[in-house]
Parts: sequence; C-alpha cells; structure tokens
Amino acid sequence: MPTRTRTDSRRPRARHGTDPEGRTLLSGLSDRWSSLKNDAARANLPRLLVFFLSAVVTGAVLVHLAESGWEDGMFARLFDGIWWSVVTIASVGYGDKYPRTDVGRSFAILLILSGVVLTSLISGTIASIFVERRIREGKGLRDVKLKRHILVCGWNAKARNVLEGISGSEEAARTPVVLVCQMESDLFDDLKTQFPGLDLRFVRGDHTQETVLRRASAGTARACILLPDESGAGGTANADERTIMACLAVKALNPEIHASAEILKTESEQHLVRAQADDVIVNGEFAGRLLSAAGFEPGLPGAARRLFSGESRLRQSPIPPALVGRTFREASGWYLSEKSAVLVGVLSKGKGMALEDLLSDDSSAIDAFIKRKFQEAEMDLSREAGSGNEIRLAPGPDYVIRDTDWAFTVGSGAR
Repeated sequence: MPTRTRTDSRRPRARHGTDPEGRTLLSGLSDRWSSLKNDAARANLPRLLVFFLSAVVTGAVLVHLAESGWEDGMFARLFDGIWWSVVTIASVGYGDKYPRTDVGRSFAILLILSGVVLTSLISGTIASIFVERRIREGKGLRDVKLKRHILVCGWNAKARNVLEGISGSEEAARTPVVLVCQMESDLFDDLKTQFPGLDLRFVRGDHTQETVLRRASAGTARACILLPDESGAGGTANADERTIMACLAVKALNPEIHASAEILKTESEQHLVRAQADDVIVNGEFAGRLLSAAGFEPGLPGAARRLFSGESRLRQSPIPPALVGRTFREASGWYLSEKSAVLVGVLSKGKGMALEDLLSDDSSAIDAFIKRKFQEAEMDLSREAGSGNEIRLAPGPDYVIRDTDWAFTVGSGAR
C-alpha cells in the first residue's frame, strides 16, 4: 500500500464552561503583545518614552512654579501644567493655557524644542519597529506564535497543489498555514497574492532542524505536511532522507501531531513508518496507475480528480453513535437519506505496534539514527508507533459498524 494511515482517537474535547476559541484568541493576543514588547525593547523605545515623560513632568513643574503667582489661576494646579506640557509637546496648541512671564516662556521654548526632537524620535522608532517586523515576516525571519495550525515543511514545483487543496477545504481554509523551507521571500509574496483566502505564514530555514521548527511553533501544530524539498541548495538530492529527519524532529517536538509525508523512492517508505509518519505517499505511484487505467477506463482520471476536489469530494468523518452495531447496508441508507452522501467505506482502527517491532533485528544505520533521535528526545521506544488501522472500501452489506470506525463518504452533505 502506498499510503499508511493512523487516526488518533484521542481528540481534544471542550470541557463544560470553557471556551476553547476564546482561550486561543486571548493566547494569540498575549503572544503578539509579548512579541511587540520584545521588538520595542530592542529598539530602545521604553527609554525614549521615559525621556518623553520626564520632559512632560519637568516642563509642567517649572511652568507651574513660574506662573502660579497670577491671580487668574491659569497654572494654579500642577495638573494644569501637565495638561499644558502635553498639549505643547504634541503641537496641538489649544491656547487655553499659556505662560506670561519671561521665565515661563523660556521654559516653554526649551520644552517645544525638546518635544520636537523627542516626538520625532518616538514616531520614527515606532514606524521602524512595524516596518522591520513586516520585512522580517516577509523574509521568514520572525518566530511564529500559533496553535492548532498546519505546517508545510519543504517546497517543490508541485507544492502549490497542497495549498490549493487546503484552500478548497472550508475548515482548513480558516486554519493558519506555516511554510517552513528555504524559499525566497519573493516567492512567498507571490503565494500570498495567489491564495488570499489562506492565512499564510513563513519561517525560513532548514526544516530538519528542531530550532527552526520551534520558530514555527511545531509543538502546538495540529498537522504537518512533509514534501520533498527543492528549496535548498542541494535540490532534490537526499530529499527522502531529509524528509525522514524532519519527521523525526517534528514528532520529537509534538508526538500528537498528524504527520503526512511524500517520498520520491519506494524504499524510503519503511523508514518513514519507523519515524512515526501517519500517512506516507509515494510520488508518482497514483499518477502511473491512473494513466495505465485510462487506456481501458477513460473516465477514471477525471473521477479521481473529482474525488479530491470540489464540494462533493471524498471526506472522512466519525461514525454517528446511532450507527454503531448496524450493518454497512443500513449505514449506507442512513447516509444517503440523512446526509445526501454515499458511504464508500470505513477506516477500522486496531491495536498498534511498538516502534521496536518495526525496526529490524540487525539495525541499519538509519534504524540506529532513529533510535538515537528518540532517545535524545527522551521518548519511549515501546510506545505505539502505528495503530494498525485498516481501510475497508465497500466491506460488504453485512459488515457491522464498530464504535472505532470512521466513515469515508462522497457527497456535498458529507460533513
């Protein structure tokens, strides 16, 4: 089989009285505020604000002392001086308060001159912070602080199809997508223009390195798509080996992430399975089979294309509890009548195997490398690496639906 699927039944559930979306929003705002504070500190903005406040207070105190003797009480209170000082530095010029003594006017001249300099420095610094953030974001040099997002690691000529597939899914289109590769910033700008409906982010670097993956918040991502990388200097040379290393690094940072990988060589599949990849697709295998079948059944390529695109595409969803214990025939009738969808098969989840069961007795260099990576990450090798899932397409009318089954359906109402 070119594809191995592992579906984790341990899905996060919202507790009563909690709001996961609200917590995610507050967490995102907190992360953005923290990042902005760090950028402001690097630009010495706090120090400039201290100088600004010092100028305001000093000017207010001096003009209050110099003008407080007038009977009309224009600067009778210290707050009157603070108000005048802020209005003067901001160049608003209400004219409701103004100094009349020579000493007070001298202080005003100094305040105006220092205020022009300080406001120019502060406004320029704030503008430079946001410009720098935008430049660094476009070049993939900023850390991404996200949760439940999708990672796309590696880039090649066909990778745009992945983004097209994500944008075609209503749920996925609302999920941020972080590209982790070494593409040029101009290409990323083109992608943002081509996919305006996607929340695209970019982290530039080697996706096999954990430090780069941490910048992309791999530890809190929901899914990872690993592609044969062409963005680096080496092109596709050792692309499968880099994909295996990236899968190991992602799983070390986030064991619960769903990792899907594409490989160029069939013999690399077993190593990705050992690296705990959930889905493995061999490049070109499906295309070759579709082309060979097209000579005898010319409608198959078009039907396959429709199955993975459009409103009526193939979907996977949990089996409703009411269908557990009923036959495949009965479940098919329910989906057709209630969901206007066709039930084409089920994903049956079974007991998984430990990672050591997948490694050969006389371990090769890649096996030893995988073991060492898991030991460095302090991950238990005896933990299940796969779930032994079985895809059953058209299992027969008398097949009994189980509570661990998931449905494969086709139809516009199959959600």
